[in-house]
Amino acid sequence: MKHISANLLKLIVLMLSLLSLPAFAQDDDESLSEIAQVQQAIRKKEFLKAEHICLRMLSKHPTDNDIRHLLSHALIFQLRFPEADSLLRKVLESDTNLPGTYWYMGLSAERQGKDLKAVGLFKEYVAKTPNPLNVNVSAWLHAASGFRRMMHKEGINTAQFDEMIYLYNHYLEAIPTEVYADNIQTFIENVKLRKPIPGQKLIWDEKGE
Repeated sequence: MKHISANLLKLIVLMLSLLSLPAFAQDDDESLSEIAQVQQAIRKKEFLKAEHICLRMLSKHPTDNDIRHLLSHALIFQLRFPEADSLLRKVLESDTNLPGTYWYMGLSAERQGKDLKAVGLFKEYVAKTPNPLNVNVSAWLHAASGFRRMMHKEGINTAQFDEMIYLYNHYLEAIPTEVYADNIQTFIENVKLRKPIPGQKLIWDEKGE
C-alpha cells in the first residue's frame, strides 16, 4: 500500500477541522440563529460571509469569546493570520482556560508552517478540555501530523518520534473506522524501522531510502 501523500494528509486534516462544526439540517439562513449562520457559512467555506456575521454580532457583544473564536476561524481560512492571532491573544488574555482558543491558535500555527508550535497548542487544547469525552480527537491527528511534517524538514528526535507514534495510535484507537486508517497504519509500520537513536534526528521525506 502506498504511503499517504503530504497533500492528501493536509486535505484530511482540513476536512476534519470543518467537520468538527455542528451540522444543521436547514439551509434557509433566515431560519437559523446568527451563530448557526456562521457555522453553516464555515461549513460551506463561505468564510467572508462568516466574518461579516461575526462582526455584526461582536458590535453587540464585543467580549463574547465564542463569537471571537468563530471569527478567528473565518480569518484563519482566509489566510489572514496576523488578524486571527491578534484576536486569539485577546481571548487568551481574558481567559486562559478556554480549550477552543488553543484549538484555533493551533490551526493558525499549523497553516503558517509553525509545526512545533502547532503541536504544543493542540496538546494544550486536549489538556484544557475538562471532560475527555468532549475532546475533538482530530487534535491527536493534527499534533502527530505536525511531527510528521517536521520529520520531512528539520527532522525529529527520539522523544518526538515516540510521541508522533503514540499520537497516531491514540487517534486510530479513538476512530478505528477512519477512512485513511490503513494508510496511517502503513506509515507507522514503515517509520518504526527508522527510529532515530538518542542524540540523532530522523529526516525522511517518505520518498525513498
